[in-house]
Amino acid sequence: MESRVSKGTNEVLFREGELAQKLYIVKRGQVICLKRSKDRLIPVFKAEVGDIIGENALLDTGSYGYSAVTLTMAELIEIPSQNFRQVLEKSPEWLVDLTATMIQRFENTANLVAENRVFNDAILSEEEFPSSLETNFKKILN
Repeated sequence: MESRVSKGTNEVLFREGELAQKLYIVKRGQVICLKRSKDRLIPVFKAEVGDIIGENALLDTGSYGYSAVTLTMAELIEIPSQNFRQVLEKSPEWLVDLTATMIQRFENTANLVAENRVFNDAILSEEEFPSSLETNFKKILN
């Protein structure tokens, strides 16, 4: 069953590589999604109201492809992965395939952004993600 959760600033929702167990919908606040690239953390997505995170691993029962940390106080809806899969099992095969394709394309793009250490102002500018913030997130995620 889905539940509503409140999180403070700089709280970890999940870590890259952890077993994916929940999908999140942001109802209030902001969450930054980060990928490790060698010794760096690279922002690959800034989730805001209405955005969904944690979806990349729920289709194939794998692990999260990025870490998610709250940038601000946030309210989220948490949906256990088994609930998400139950809905997909009742969906037409083409819809499941389309969803899986879109998730795979996002993951490929996130990997490219991280591998090339690309900062995109549409996600977060380098000024919004100074080395001090990156250092703080590294501590939080370890």
